[in-house]
Amino acid sequence: MTVSVREGAISSTPLLKRLRSGSHKNAACTAFREVGRVIRTVQLLRYLSDAPLRGRVTAATNKVEAFNGFSDWVRFGRRSKTTGSLPPASARTRF
Repeated sequence: MTVSVREGAISSTPLLKRLRSGSHKNAACTAFREVGRVIRTVQLLRYLSDAPLRGRVTAATNKVEAFNGFSDWVRFGRRSKTTGSLPPASARTRF
């Protein structure tokens, strides 16, 4: 496919339209779906068999989760404060 697009035999626009359709009848879609499944399976087997990799993934996940917790804490603090420039209701006067 890449060679066909590079050589000009097929335009990339119709190719992308076919791939986006996700049709089960389209051979290219089916082939790419199967390649994706193979890649996912290989990565899963690599993850399961490599203890240092699991440690790095766990450390990275913990770091992201800690950041998300901190971010939630900061957003929670902002909700309880007035962020606008209006004075409190008791200080406003009616015209």
